[in-house]
Amino acid sequence: MTKYISIFFAGIAAVFLASCGQGDVLLVKDVVVNLSPVEGNPSSGYATIKGGPTDVTLVSVTADDVMRMEMHETVEEDGMAKMKTLKNALIPAGGTVKFKPGGKHLMIWGVGGGSVAQGTLKMIFIFSNDDRIEVNAVIRKIGAADSPDSDAKKTDSAE
Repeated sequence: MTKYISIFFAGIAAVFLASCGQGDVLLVKDVVVNLSPVEGNPSSGYATIKGGPTDVTLVSVTADDVMRMEMHETVEEDGMAKMKTLKNALIPAGGTVKFKPGGKHLMIWGVGGGSVAQGTLKMIFIFSNDDRIEVNAVIRKIGAADSPDSDAKKTDSAE
């Protein structure tokens, strides 16, 4: 009888431990900076943000080795595509928000030579819940075969 009770409680413990998983975690991944081929023009930044257990807002993205960085979104108004500055971006709980060509994206002015030479740019994504996620964005030259522009076209046509 003791054996069966032990097995029963072991089974219950396993169920409770399995339900203690981490669940949804706020995550920033696939961060890329496409360098502008024209000196003085802004570069573009893209990323995928996966929402955590609650809704949060991305309030800022910073990097020490740039002159300026802004969040933008391409929208259609009166049949024309226009860019507008974003003050923030809602990241829904458990959802995914993509910063990609033709949608939300980062505009980045003056990427430092050290980061360009290294091929990465350290960026910090700052959220309304005070989370700060530091990532190393891959720096790419626009038009490279493996740039997100070419990936986005493949992905968009597949969806």
